[in-house]
Amino acid sequence: MLRAGFIGAGGRSRSAHYPSVDRLPDVEMTAVCEMDETRLAQVTERYDFPHVYTDHRAMLAEVELDVVYCVMHEKWLLQPALDCLQAGKHIFIEKPPGKNSDDTRRMLDAAVAHDVYAMVGYQRRYTTVVREAMRRVTAKGPVSHAVTTFNKKLFHEKPPYSTTLWDDVTHVVDLLRYMVGSEPVEVTRYRDKFDSAGWNHYTALVRFASGATGVVFGNRASGGRVLRAELHGVGIGCYMKLPEEIDVHEDDRQAVIQGWEINGDDPADVPRYEGALAMHEHFVDSVRNQTVPVSDLRDVIHTIRLVDWIETGQCPD
Repeated sequence: MLRAGFIGAGGRSRSAHYPSVDRLPDVEMTAVCEMDETRLAQVTERYDFPHVYTDHRAMLAEVELDVVYCVMHEKWLLQPALDCLQAGKHIFIEKPPGKNSDDTRRMLDAAVAHDVYAMVGYQRRYTTVVREAMRRVTAKGPVSHAVTTFNKKLFHEKPPYSTTLWDDVTHVVDLLRYMVGSEPVEVTRYRDKFDSAGWNHYTALVRFASGATGVVFGNRASGGRVLRAELHGVGIGCYMKLPEEIDVHEDDRQAVIQGWEINGDDPADVPRYEGALAMHEHFVDSVRNQTVPVSDLRDVIHTIRLVDWIETGQCPD
């Protein structure tokens, strides 16, 4: 039985992470820490935590834990995450991993130094339609081209705490790199401001070492939320509406498949096929089997490098 602790009980934690972990067999939700008393009371009552704290250091010192879900706004993340890693705990954190790439590197260094995992919640890697597209494309040969699109309506009267790319569009930068399975060697990018004090529109063309090309569209000056992806190979193109659908064009034949149909899931069980549940299953399986998670900081640091490259227009090396 893995003993899990939680630091943070914000909206994302309560809507996605707590419910997913609660579904995992052989995982005990052992302890929780949250400074907001209302939120703390809500999760304590809902999940019947035996150990309740408002100080995460006290929780780490007093309760034996195997993993800690350290989920909070990136500006608060670094110190609690470092405290967990230095205490020898495997951690799960949300994206972005810290308030900047320096934070990411500090957490990675701590994870490596203490021989523990630090898995990042890049959920799209675990979405069923993404996994199916990758399976189908790689079965026919190398990836030739990929496209990721993440649009919203989001204007800022004053600059946000962190950039839109770092905080939000990072999801599809990571997805692009993950689907292609290679590292960038050239980047051409544009960033713009439309009725906003902060950058809210990004377009990037990426050349990868494998020879594949990729395109990222991240537009927060659009009319609403759209999350799409494409993956192309030899004689095959997969067009994804995440997480609901994949439209496969293969050798002049077309098949439209719903996300839940791929693995025979219940259509109402959205966390199962959208990636949230699979992501947490993978984390605990990695801890049990002592294998580095797919989206551990050891790999994610390369996504952060690409994010920085798109943000500044300069190769970080």
